Amino acid sequence: MAADVLTRVRAEIDARLRELRPAVAEYAELLDAADAIESEARTPPEASPKPSAKRQPAAKATAAPEAKAAPKAKATAKARAAPKAKAALKPRATAKPRATAKPATKAKPAAMSAAEQAIVAALEHGSHTVGELGVVTAMSGGEIREGARHLLEAGKIKRAKREGRAAYALSDA
Repeated sequence: MAADVLTRVRAEIDARLRELRPAVAEYAELLDAADAIESEARTPPEASPKPSAKRQPAAKATAAPEAKAAPKAKATAKARAAPKAKAALKPRATAKPRATAKPATKAKPAAMSAAEQAIVAALEHGSHTVGELGVVTAMSGGEIREGARHLLEAGKIKRAKREGRAAYALSDA
């Protein structure tokens, strides 16, 4: 009787995990997209040359009073001047970017990915093997190993042994 109940409960859990995996994957993608948007918002926009408000089109500057008498000559002057005016607005291809002096600041640690956040959340409840993290987080072993590698390098988690098996646990720091 007890074995039947455990089998049924395990089947229900497995079915629910299969049902929720796409939602977890979508959640991870949304977190990545939000991080990308946030980092894009933090980066300053590149400086683009703005045309001066006082600048007149070259056609008006070169048009002489005699051009009024010959409308065809005025049209050709505009046609010749238009490419020059457009070229004046384009940045020079040979222009080198200026080196801006920025105050020396400590580099901020990179934001944790969704996989890393899920691993840390799971490890808050104790040490886990990669297989157990896969069940808890609904991620593939490769995603878990990659996230764990980044967390190990950052010093947020450490390797541990549990029942003779390799596991991960939160670091003391």
